[in-house]
Amino acid sequence: MVEKRTIRSKEERKIELEKKLQYHKDCIEKLEKKLDAINNPKKSSGRSKGLKRILMDNKISDEEMACALGFKSASEMKEILLHSVDKK
Repeated sequence: MVEKRTIRSKEERKIELEKKLQYHKDCIEKLEKKLDAINNPKKSSGRSKGLKRILMDNKISDEEMACALGFKSASEMKEILLHSVDKK
């Protein structure tokens, strides 16, 4: 059995080629965005140090920390913190 060959019109072939062109243009655009992201990275704040780590690294005493946070003494700060934890 011999199958008949279908012949497409010029418009059909042009439409198919335009679809392929558009697909590849989209792919190129995505790759250019990735390349731009590599060349111009966003500044990230990075991982910030936790309060406990800052205190341990700088060896800040409880009294200095209480004064910096606006408490009168370390014992007052501890009472308030423990009271707030108990409420939860």
